[in-house]
Amino acid sequence: MEPKAFFHLVGYTFGLAGFVMIYWSLRPGLVAAGRDAHLKALILVHFLRYFGLTAMLPGVFNLAPAGFSEGYLFQIMAGDVLVAALALVAFALVQSGSPARIAFVWLFNTVGTLDYLNAAARVTPAIHDANILGPLGWLVITVLLPAWLVSHAAIFAVLMTRSEKVA
Repeated sequence: MEPKAFFHLVGYTFGLAGFVMIYWSLRPGLVAAGRDAHLKALILVHFLRYFGLTAMLPGVFNLAPAGFSEGYLFQIMAGDVLVAALALVAFALVQSGSPARIAFVWLFNTVGTLDYLNAAARVTPAIHDANILGPLGWLVITVLLPAWLVSHAAIFAVLMTRSEKVA
């Protein structure tokens, strides 16, 4: 197997490990700050989900050789834009102290995780040549996707802890 066939997976793995370590090191301070501050910090990275728009830009991702249609790329793009919008609303509700904030964070995080799993489960295994990713695609796969996954997992952990001070 040529290196270009799995280069993106190595980058993704390092990105995932790095963001787990970053969160692990920041977690004690976030816990001390309280649930709402913790959630706001974790939601922030999802403001960048609009990067899913790059799936439709010519020359950024060329997933046609991997068997993906324009319709599927539009689905990826639309899902990411929806999740970015939900993240903005979730953040605003948490910031304002709205009584609906926790329910909306559950909604945002569930939709975001499902969107992530849909794209990751179908696209990542189909990339047999990292050259089709292009420079922005490489950034999305190796930096943003790992950050989003770690954030989703951490948000679920915070939400499943009922107390204001999340242990």
